[in-house]
Amino acid sequence: MPDRHQLTLKIKSYLDALSPRAIKTLLRGLEHARSRGSDDPHLDLILDACLNAVRSTDTLMLDSEPREGRLQRAFYLPIEDLLAGDGLTGKVPGRINRASLPLIWTWLARDIAPQQFQTAEEVARRVETEPEDVAALAEHLLEHAMPLLSDALAEAQSDDRTHQKIAMLVGGERALRDLEDMRAAVTSRAWLDALRESLPDRLTEWDFKPGSPSLLRIKAVMDRHGDHAPLIASVVLNRVEVPDTLLSLTASLAGSSSIKKMAASPYAIFAEMAFSEAERFSAIACGACSNTDLSDALNAYCRLMKTIDRHYDLAESGAWQQRMAVTRRSVSALVTRALEAATGNIRRALLVPKLDDMGEPRIDTTAIEEAQRGMLLLEKMRDAADSLAVNEITARTRAALDQSLEIKTRALLSALPDTANSVRKAHLVAVDAAIGLCESYFGKDYADQLRRSRKAALAAKPKARAASA
Repeated sequence: MPDRHQLTLKIKSYLDALSPRAIKTLLRGLEHARSRGSDDPHLDLILDACLNAVRSTDTLMLDSEPREGRLQRAFYLPIEDLLAGDGLTGKVPGRINRASLPLIWTWLARDIAPQQFQTAEEVARRVETEPEDVAALAEHLLEHAMPLLSDALAEAQSDDRTHQKIAMLVGGERALRDLEDMRAAVTSRAWLDALRESLPDRLTEWDFKPGSPSLLRIKAVMDRHGDHAPLIASVVLNRVEVPDTLLSLTASLAGSSSIKKMAASPYAIFAEMAFSEAERFSAIACGACSNTDLSDALNAYCRLMKTIDRHYDLAESGAWQQRMAVTRRSVSALVTRALEAATGNIRRALLVPKLDDMGEPRIDTTAIEEAQRGMLLLEKMRDAADSLAVNEITARTRAALDQSLEIKTRALLSALPDTANSVRKAHLVAVDAAIGLCESYFGKDYADQLRRSRKAALAAKPKARAASA
């Protein structure tokens, strides 16, 4: 019999010449052979070598997807287009908070169908389990768990103690309501999937014109399944390019652009979804977010509010008017605070940083980010100042920056030739911050001029030495 060590080396050399997919195919064949009772004396040795090859590389993850958690993702796939990310401050009927899913999964796996979930997860983690097999496992779990889940929710509705217990285990009342929406969506999959298949992947305002196929399809489903209107609206929301088109959809379905008639119609849920998006954008902008997220949220919020102001009179519906007024106050307060602090933040951002013990500049990244945020908001208010009632603070901030930013930047550039070594490195930090802010405020052409001035200043002789020479 060949030496085991030599045989192992030969197997490893053979596997090294195979592609990851070929090794996966071989592994699957070896697993099948062992399950059939193969008497090959080297089968286990080859199988172990294949498993080691699989574990040593990430490229063998099925379809580049980590095995851990893929069953959970497949399980939730039927509600993927109902999931909402950051920003929803409360429960919106039909929209399921993505953050609710992990605790719901834990509760289902521990208290609803523990044996079935444990077995399915063990199989889903195996290397040889294909994505389609994981999908089948998830489907079987759904079929088994949904009746049990329905029983648990029915008991929670009739017994306060059970209600409180389940709410605590899944993450609170909002998560419990998300769970109820999830059950409704899964049990309504037949007609919801038919709706999904009948609609374009992306819906625009043209798809909501009177008589359009998408409008007729949505109306037919709403008229037939009006008790699940929030789920239908959530599916449609997931496909619209911009949420303000949901107001056009509501008007077309209601036969009127009057807010009063839209609110009283059985199709008001679509407008509700648009307003929930305004609230979500407002919450993101007013929360602890990056400047990029702030910009995206403000763009979406201002576009939506501009559409409302131009085409609809919210005074006809006190409830909707009040909801949007709350978001306006929140965003206006955010902008006012940021613009009041903008001039001071910009001054701090343009200070030449001090050097640390290693001779490196101590860059105040917070001051630079806050200055950039002020510039960002100032730019956004070119078109949105009226609707947010921040005209005065916007004009005052612009007046303060029009000259001070340019003067400070020119002063930094003028002093640049007289710097050297570590001092120059620190000075360049302030110069580059100034050019970046000028680009945000004055535009790219002006910033490019400043960059040419920066290059010339670096090449120039120090003024003091040039004068003495």
